[in-house]
Amino acid sequence: MVTRRPKASRLQAELARRILTLLKEQGAQPGHHLVELELCHSFGVSRTPVRGALKLLAADGMVTSRAGRGFVLARTPADSDEAADEDQDDQRLFDELARARAAGKLSDQFSQQEVVRRFHAPLGRVMAVLRQLAGLGVVERKAGHGWAFIGDPARILNESYAFRRALEPQMLLQPGFKLDRAWAEKARSQHQKLRKKPWRAGDGVGFHAVNADFHEQLARCCGNRAMLKAIQQQNQLRHFLIGQLDYPADQVHSAIDDHLEILAALEAGYADKAAALMLHHLTQSASQSQKEDVA
Repeated sequence: MVTRRPKASRLQAELARRILTLLKEQGAQPGHHLVELELCHSFGVSRTPVRGALKLLAADGMVTSRAGRGFVLARTPADSDEAADEDQDDQRLFDELARARAAGKLSDQFSQQEVVRRFHAPLGRVMAVLRQLAGLGVVERKAGHGWAFIGDPARILNESYAFRRALEPQMLLQPGFKLDRAWAEKARSQHQKLRKKPWRAGDGVGFHAVNADFHEQLARCCGNRAMLKAIQQQNQLRHFLIGQLDYPADQVHSAIDDHLEILAALEAGYADKAAALMLHHLTQSASQSQKEDVA
């Protein structure tokens, strides 16, 4: 008997997609028990929309309702073009919030409904991005109503550098570190082309993606999933705080030279030297950030 798909609100449909994404990230297998209360906490919503989302998933055959046990996963979630489109929409809202905050157009305290109205985004997406920012330590939910940005952006960035100086050199010294030489060669070529090209306004903004990829790929090479996740979070944090900053040419060129030195040391098998170079690189970057009073 085919289950008729219930009529869903936009929030329920959004939650259904996010539940599947969460299950996929967790590596959940068929038979996995979905706990309503845990889902409510994960997505910051009440039981009603969560139940609606689970009923949608049941109608689609993704989960099965069991008497007295709630819902269990019926089949393994798979990637889809629709999910990819939703992720891109999340990133667009993340970027819009970052630009608005950097331009002083988003106040220290705000409500999710304000974000819904100003950025024409569904509530489910707004809540997901706000939870992402809360996980990065940028915003927090107020006890009474709404949300608030936490602390001074310059201080948050300085704390990020301090954390990275403790983490990233050690990342290169992990026993399981194995340099991806194909990526290293591609990264070297990309860095060298950027180093040699005539400088134009906006090129410094483009370096953010190159820089983030360099640090994340080295984290992948270390073979430590906790370290990789930490670097990915730091990249997201930096993207929100300074993703719109157009770095000056000399700063980009200095960072490129540092990256190339680190790659050369790793390719030669000198992990200790690469770690020392990484520490120097991050220390110099932090110093430049403080001089510019980056917000």
